[in-house]
Amino acid sequence: MNLIQLQKLGGASLIIGSVLMLMYSILFPLLLPLSEMYSDYTLVVLNPNWMWLSVVVFTGITLMIFGFIAVYSRFYVESGIVGLLGFIFVEIAYILQECKVTWEIFLWPVIASHRESMFLLKDFIIKNSALVTAFRVIASITIFLGIVLFCVALIRSNSFPKLGSIFIFVGAFMYGLGPILSVLVVMAGIFILSTGCSIIGMTLIKEQIGEPEQHIS
Repeated sequence: MNLIQLQKLGGASLIIGSVLMLMYSILFPLLLPLSEMYSDYTLVVLNPNWMWLSVVVFTGITLMIFGFIAVYSRFYVESGIVGLLGFIFVEIAYILQECKVTWEIFLWPVIASHRESMFLLKDFIIKNSALVTAFRVIASITIFLGIVLFCVALIRSNSFPKLGSIFIFVGAFMYGLGPILSVLVVMAGIFILSTGCSIIGMTLIKEQIGEPEQHIS
């Protein structure tokens, strides 16, 4: 398999991942009792739709991690140090987000289903703890720095549409700040981010002409 084929696969991965995240952003407020989000979080976690929605967003993030690797491989020569730093921060940010979702899949349901531990979620003990707060701040900072630098490099390059880069920037910015503001801001950010990723992914999938084939052994 050559590099261009891997880039096309990465483009498809970016689109599918963004569609899964878009589906999550639409279904999350529709299928889960958001009215209980700030009064009794355990009711949200114990909802039958919680688990499969968490798996959907986990899969989406995983695919987007590979997709952004493909994007960077397409324009790394012209991206310079700004693109490199942006790529590193973006990948760290998505890995941290994936870590957070693993809590939602493997830990939150266990905690919420036992009377002895459910107060940790219900009273926001975990969410407001110093370590978890630090984790959330670091995750927000990395996605902000990563997206700003990565999108600046994308906009400067001639490899991808500038509109897609702008959508990714705005969406990721809202997604990063969302937990501080509102879950609805997070959902709107995912929607805009997914649109931008789809534009960039389609660019990777389109026929690339005039480039030598680089084979991966």
